[in-house]
Amino acid sequence: MSPFSALSRTARLLIAVVCGLLLLASASAQENTATVRAVTATLLADTTAIEPGKPFTVGVRFDIDPGWDIYWQFAGDIAMPTKLQWDLPPGFTAGPLQWPLPDAHMADGDILGYVYTGQTMLFAQITPPAQLPSGPVPIKAKASWQMCDAQRCEQGDAKLALNLPPGPAQPANADVFNKWRAQAPTATFAPPFAVKWDRSKDKEFSLQIKGVAKDTPVEFFPFPMPGLKPGHPNINAIADDGARTITFPLEDGKPNLPWRGVVVTGKEGGQREGWIVSADAGAAATPAPSIASTSTAASQTLSGPPAASKGSLLWTLFIAFVGGLIMNIMPCVLPVITLKIYGFVNQAGEAPGRVFRLGLAFSGGVFAFFLTLAVFMANLRGAFNWGYQLQNPYLLATVISLVFLFGLSLLGVFEVALTGGATSTLGELSSKEGYGGAFLHGLFTTLLGTSCTAPFLGASLSYAVTQSVPIIFLIFIAIATGMCLPYFLLSAHPAWMRFLPKPGMWMERAKQVMGFIMLAIAAWLFGVFAGRGPDAVAGMSWFLVILGFAAWLFGLHGHWITRVAALALPIAGYWFFLDGNINAAKPAEASNAGIEQRINAARAAGVPVFIDFTADWCPNCKFYEKTVLRSDAIQTKFREKEVVFIKADWTNTDDPEVTRLLKSYGAVGIPLYVFYRPGESQPLVKESLTKSGLLEELDKVKSPPAKSLSSNEKAAKTAEN
Repeated sequence: MSPFSALSRTARLLIAVVCGLLLLASASAQENTATVRAVTATLLADTTAIEPGKPFTVGVRFDIDPGWDIYWQFAGDIAMPTKLQWDLPPGFTAGPLQWPLPDAHMADGDILGYVYTGQTMLFAQITPPAQLPSGPVPIKAKASWQMCDAQRCEQGDAKLALNLPPGPAQPANADVFNKWRAQAPTATFAPPFAVKWDRSKDKEFSLQIKGVAKDTPVEFFPFPMPGLKPGHPNINAIADDGARTITFPLEDGKPNLPWRGVVVTGKEGGQREGWIVSADAGAAATPAPSIASTSTAASQTLSGPPAASKGSLLWTLFIAFVGGLIMNIMPCVLPVITLKIYGFVNQAGEAPGRVFRLGLAFSGGVFAFFLTLAVFMANLRGAFNWGYQLQNPYLLATVISLVFLFGLSLLGVFEVALTGGATSTLGELSSKEGYGGAFLHGLFTTLLGTSCTAPFLGASLSYAVTQSVPIIFLIFIAIATGMCLPYFLLSAHPAWMRFLPKPGMWMERAKQVMGFIMLAIAAWLFGVFAGRGPDAVAGMSWFLVILGFAAWLFGLHGHWITRVAALALPIAGYWFFLDGNINAAKPAEASNAGIEQRINAARAAGVPVFIDFTADWCPNCKFYEKTVLRSDAIQTKFREKEVVFIKADWTNTDDPEVTRLLKSYGAVGIPLYVFYRPGESQPLVKESLTKSGLLEELDKVKSPPAKSLSSNEKAAKTAEN
């Protein structure tokens, strides 16, 4: 046998082995995906691993070929709805299936279907047990659907499986899940317009809708009822004020049943919103809770200052201005203000014109920050999160590092000093805080200030979310003006600084004290970052050590190699200690699991509900928690009235349910407090608390009679206190 022949056989054997391995790999990779005719079903999870007791979300995404569709939970006239069944390991439980908003499609022959086209996703929250099995955990789903085009319909079935390892979890497929969560209707709150049911006639029911603009389409998608199908909806002529009635004929004539469904506003293919409404929830649904819709008396009793009125733009701009002014005395801004006052004192002997220009540069940094936020809000009004700068781990790590360096600089570890030919032109600006430094200082001060939204400021931001672009910019300009006012006045009237102490050695000591205050702020921010897990804590700790050493090297004013090393060390420290650890998600707290379901369960049981929207990085939240919510008087009253206390933790951005709830109350910042009393359809919604005000509101709740709680009520009472 020739060596070429042996080589040929060896090559063929290798090719066969490689092909077999590729086929096995392909089969393994495809077990979470199946394609049937015109539809590809893919099983996805929003986590990379499973942690004991930590809920996660799993869904099946359906990619549908052009010209085809599949069906919603109520398919319409003749089709079959899509179905999804979970096959979970022992101890795992699945929440209710979430359905994105469908489209109404009229096919030839006057056949109405409620359909999905292009792509959709059905998903549910999965809660694992406290103890997980060893090895990968199989999550299985059986999906079945009917797919139709203009000529025919076919059945599709797929068995899908996804293996998730136990261990520390990180977010996965965030864009996919956020997209479809945003397109699911809310079941917790009524729509922001009036919905009145009419079931007085024998063979039809109708919904009367008021409070929607005339040019805004409104649809109603009824939920399926066993053995019953409503006919095609009829919409009467739309009145000038947008009022309209949607009527559904009933062949079997049972209008008094507890009909439920989804009211949807918006255009097909555009931005749409949906709310689940029920005929047994009352004759008329109340508007979605918001700060402005809370009764004035209750608002003033609960928190003191009234919320901004949406009916007056001038009043709102004034409130925004006051909110910006109040930001200057927030706990996270006061140290920076002191530093700035120190800078003014240091420059008091200079020409008044220069001091004024430095003040304008600082104000320019504040305005630049708020105008940038205005641009983001104008373009991303539906997704804007106030406080994002302290939720995002990368931005939070950057802020911690900057504050840490600022503290080291004030303690004299290093300073920025230019040498050579640049000294004569730029050295003076560095030593006297040039215009660029003042501008950046304004940005930095505002970044810290927004971490604790002042009471007046929150109402203005909530109002801005719903307004046109010009009004959004006016509101942010008003906020910036309020925050800049103290600095502007001091820089415009340097003579007022004569009331401050004379410069001397005390200034150097004050500078060092400010350095320790900045390190204290860094420690506070680090406490927020520490919630992201032990790996993130260890990595950030070592990175700060490297950063401090680099700052010390930079302050030696040595050879250029020393300077290069000082700049290169933080980069190397990031890649070595933080990369891969910084985005580790904070373990979800039990209070964040299924908040909407818990609110619904408590309200259905007829017990009062108090929701505390808070975060580790929010000083105002901690203040109200310590002085009001955790006080003996309030805790005693909570127990007496059997109040269900729900904590909504907004520390991180990886909990879209809390963000969605905040927006549903018309809020974009925290703290926020929501109180539902039994028998009242609309809650109290406020941004600040007083002990006396909260006690007064709690006293309005009738004490529950002595009785044994039902199983549903016991379930509703399960909440941390």
